[in-house]
Amino acid sequence: AYVAHSLLPSILVMHLRMNPTMRFLPSSYLSFLVVCTVLLSPISVLGKGKDDEGSANAQLPAELVAKALNHVITTSHASPDTAESIISSVQSGDVDMLYNVANVMNRQPASDDDKLASIQIFHALADGPSHHILSMVELGHTYSKEDKFEAIRYFAQAGEDGPHQASLYNAGRLFLEIEPVDHVQALGYIRTAATLADDKGTAMYAKPQMTETATKAYHDLSTALVASVQAGGLAFEQMMNLFPYASISNYPKPSSKGDKLWDGAMDKIVKFINQEKESGESVDISALESVRNDLTKLQEVGKNDLSGLQIELIDAILTEALRIIQGGDEL
Repeated sequence: AYVAHSLLPSILVMHLRMNPTMRFLPSSYLSFLVVCTVLLSPISVLGKGKDDEGSANAQLPAELVAKALNHVITTSHASPDTAESIISSVQSGDVDMLYNVANVMNRQPASDDDKLASIQIFHALADGPSHHILSMVELGHTYSKEDKFEAIRYFAQAGEDGPHQASLYNAGRLFLEIEPVDHVQALGYIRTAATLADDKGTAMYAKPQMTETATKAYHDLSTALVASVQAGGLAFEQMMNLFPYASISNYPKPSSKGDKLWDGAMDKIVKFINQEKESGESVDISALESVRNDLTKLQEVGKNDLSGLQIELIDAILTEALRIIQGGDEL
């Protein structure tokens, strides 16, 4: 259901060295999302740049440091000088060394306490000032079976802040395994994983195998969503929120004619919904007629660029708007 450790990119050294922003949803959609009470907010892929700042040493409870030291002392096969250097780094709270020791404790526990202690160390590194990306990744895997929401939280944070490509993909896959399924977030995260290499600011964090995996998953999910739209299985708000993620080539491009037509249609739907909520009675449906005009123009403008899923979404939205115009229930 998600990417195992064997597929994770090896980015221990470079996991915090970029500072681009990639928004999933343009800010102009925020008002629509609030009106429709959809649990979705703009998500950015951000590099915190902590490596450039110089990461401070981690502050761990003394008992965790003691357990890490005990593991090193009882299991290390390194030379005395190397072992002494490791012990010194652990005692000083060196983030990368603590992570490495916790990783070994987790995979090769020398005692019953080692695995739990490793998870506690990962939490200290991920949740504390260190904001350690690979510790977030480990916590995502740790919780992926027993607590999917917690796993999503750590995968999403690692994916956005790293960026960590496999974690973006894992977050997206897990959004399909929770109840209720969140198709919007799933498609958004998987698309970001699939297209990470397309942006020169994030290409260095993309791995060919992971890009291939995420791209296939994106197309498979898009195909499944086309079937859901055709079967009437998606709510109106879901269809609206899916559209911006429904093209792997990011169509329509920002500020393009297609983008302006889509934004104009969304603004009119917002006004219509607000009018419905405020009046509680029949409302002027001219806004929906204008929505249909905008989306019909978008179909023509984007006839060579709209994805199959976007075409189905527009058709379904047009059908729903026509139903209301002809005297159906509210949106």
